[in-house]
Amino acid sequence: MKTYLAPVLGSLLVLAQPALAAPPAAATPADQAAKLAEAHAIIAVMFPAATRAEMVDNIMTNMMAPIKKAMPLGDLKDPGLQKIVKDYMDGMLATERPLMLKHIPAMLDAMAVAYTHQFSLAELKDIHAFAESPSGNDYFRHATTILGDPAVQKVNTDIATDAQGLAKASASGLKDKVIAYLEAHPEVAKRLAAEESGK
Repeated sequence: MKTYLAPVLGSLLVLAQPALAAPPAAATPADQAAKLAEAHAIIAVMFPAATRAEMVDNIMTNMMAPIKKAMPLGDLKDPGLQKIVKDYMDGMLATERPLMLKHIPAMLDAMAVAYTHQFSLAELKDIHAFAESPSGNDYFRHATTILGDPAVQKVNTDIATDAQGLAKASASGLKDKVIAYLEAHPEVAKRLAAEESGK
């Protein structure tokens, strides 16, 4: 199973943003600097530096919980194999956490730039004012914890379960096609075997 949480996390951070408006007209350099300052101020409210790592941990935990629940460990009859898979899933968070934290600053900077592309200076000032208000602050503080709500977890578990079924069927079909192709093209199978043994 490859590392996949990083792009998903990036998507979730984008989802935590306000709804995007139509792109505004090109800004002057002075306007652009003012827009970027407002955008960074909004990001600072949305993802406070003091709690950023905790927010990332919460997002990752809430993302992995439905996937772990949907894992068909019951298909593995051997308790030893079940433990290996369970330990692997449990270890994914710890393994990928440094990767997430490494890329969060760049992601947040990119989000600030994206804000300047999507919102006018007046809109950014409005969003900033909302973010600083009690309701806005509360909204942004909880925007990334919604994934942990039982209602959302239930749907995400159902999605993960269905996705595993689709992936299993798709992988089986792909395997059959690859085997048929290699049987029809033994020279390719021979070349691949030689390349593999030469590694």
